[in-house]
Amino acid sequence: MSSPFQKAIDDVKARRERAVKEALLMVEADAKLLAPVQTGTLKRSITHEVKSDDSQTMGSVGSNVEYAYWADRNQPYLSAAVDMNQENIKRKMEEVLKP
Repeated sequence: MSSPFQKAIDDVKARRERAVKEALLMVEADAKLLAPVQTGTLKRSITHEVKSDDSQTMGSVGSNVEYAYWADRNQPYLSAAVDMNQENIKRKMEEVLKP
């Protein structure tokens, strides 16, 4: 049986993870729309990952293809997706983390 404090901690952690995941999905979707396409490999390789422990939740969006970094330098797609979603991410965090 868990204490009320543990339930509150678990609730905050679950909401925090949901907020990060929703923010990552926004960035991932826009990055896929903006990614340069020759074969489609880069676009298909863009994914997100969430890592969490008791004190923090972190997420990332990216690609594992060798040329992803250079493609973003030449025609920004990932950095542009992050930039265009800054306000949406802030709003999502406030919305989901609101008690």
